[in-house]
Amino acid sequence: MTATFEWYVYTEASAATETAASNWNMMSTDAYDSSGTDYQTNRIEIPDVGTNYGMERWIRAKFSSTYNAIENCIMWHSSGSLSDGNLDLTAGVTDSGITPTDGNSVIATNALADWDTEGEALNVQNGTMESTPDYSKYFVVQLEIPSTVTTTGDIGAQTITFQYDES
Repeated sequence: MTATFEWYVYTEASAATETAASNWNMMSTDAYDSSGTDYQTNRIEIPDVGTNYGMERWIRAKFSSTYNAIENCIMWHSSGSLSDGNLDLTAGVTDSGITPTDGNSVIATNALADWDTEGEALNVQNGTMESTPDYSKYFVVQLEIPSTVTTTGDIGAQTITFQYDES
């Protein structure tokens, strides 16, 4: 028995619009970057003072097909350096969807340095996952851009590892 695994991005009110995802591009708008290039026209600008926040990116794993149980779901930033040392990629986990924000997230509050090893992984296990389809908890990530950033352009490729046990 093998579960089928898919990523989904959630947007709009109550994070209710579900879209199968092939990327998690960070943007200034509450939309899924279906072309993989929309982020280029929906940039998060460096502010003159203070901090600008990208739109929260809400993500869940969906499991379907035949399996007994999905357990021990965790996520962490496993590789990739941000293009400027003043940038931060914050993350958090929640059980239920709320409308994504481009303000300072109340969910994605863990600084990158707090979830960048497997030992610091965020737990996205959603209780007992034994029925199909079933979903992980929401993983929420947000890019923070303070006025002290001096490197413009893309932040560089980042790898977020998702690990789980299946029986």
